[in-house]
Amino acid sequence: MQTQAPSYAVRPPKRLGGSLSLDFVNTEAWRGDVPQRGERLTGYGEIALWAGHVGILDRAGVRRLMQEALLRPDAAADVLATALRLRDALGRILTAPVKTSAEDLAVLNAVLARAPTRTGLAASKSGFAWTMTETDPLEQPLWPVVWDAAELLVSGRAERVGCCSDPDCAWVFLDTSRNRSRRWCSMADCGNRNKARRHYQRARAS
Repeated sequence: MQTQAPSYAVRPPKRLGGSLSLDFVNTEAWRGDVPQRGERLTGYGEIALWAGHVGILDRAGVRRLMQEALLRPDAAADVLATALRLRDALGRILTAPVKTSAEDLAVLNAVLARAPTRTGLAASKSGFAWTMTETDPLEQPLWPVVWDAAELLVSGRAERVGCCSDPDCAWVFLDTSRNRSRRWCSMADCGNRNKARRHYQRARAS
């Protein structure tokens, strides 16, 4: 069972992952606690809003994609379903790269295959610009996510992906500490909450 978390219009995302693809995985709140798991991507509009908060889109881009989603509701629903499948696959791939399943890799590769590629240069009075392959603009928020995930995997940096020590939270992050000692997604949140919980338990036991 999932609960509906507040909209990104009123509560911006916490960027604790240290990597765009990890922040995307963290769009599901309380990933490890099924009863109170909170879904932030409740509609296509939330994907567009998230993309605006993390710098994938500017405000005009967010508005443009929201309008596109209103004009093409079935296509927007398909992209939402793709985004949720991608998020689940990335959550498994990035936390255990050596155990990546063929099914999860296929989900990632399918979005990578639809992302735009540079095909050449176009000249204009204002200068030169890349020409890109035609793609569905509704998937635009997902392209930087899959590019980032691919870079983590190819570079080997995915080996430094950690998971919050609060089993209910289970948010993921890129551990850049020298000895890979990071335990919490945020010391201010999960770290302090678990510290207070341990103090309370010790007080009750004494």
